[in-house]
Amino acid sequence: MTHHILLVDDERDVLLVLEDLFSNRGYRVNKASNGIQALALLEDDPPDLILSDYRMPEMDGITLFKAAQNISPDTVRILLTAHGDLKIAIDAINHANVYKFITKPWNNNDLIITVRRALEHHDLMVQQRAFAETLELMVEENTEEIERLRLALREMASRIRSLIP
Repeated sequence: MTHHILLVDDERDVLLVLEDLFSNRGYRVNKASNGIQALALLEDDPPDLILSDYRMPEMDGITLFKAAQNISPDTVRILLTAHGDLKIAIDAINHANVYKFITKPWNNNDLIITVRRALEHHDLMVQQRAFAETLELMVEENTEEIERLRLALREMASRIRSLIP
């Protein structure tokens, strides 16, 4: 399965570097130069992962991730920033459910490994949800079958009682 990554950064050169980095590894990549454009892409074609800059005009990365959470809750979010501010990291994790906070400049190998792990996490979440839904359906079906059997046994017991003098 080819994973889909949405890259969001207001710096064109950063987008091009990231696009090359991930598209050359077989990922399907979309790009947005701001949060508003990213949200439009997100609604049309939800990605498995969003890799976004923090500081952008009109909408910062945390605001984007908060909105993305409502549109596509299974999408994993990674925040890139040139500012290693602890408050930004805490806000990103607490309010936007960010998987990882990475400072610029990044190490390509570390970023690739982080994205790979984030996508493995995404796949596990999706599989877990599918398993839970299947299990819930099975429990529901078995509960209905048990109820049918209980009613049949009750009817059978009633018939047996009517035969006994």
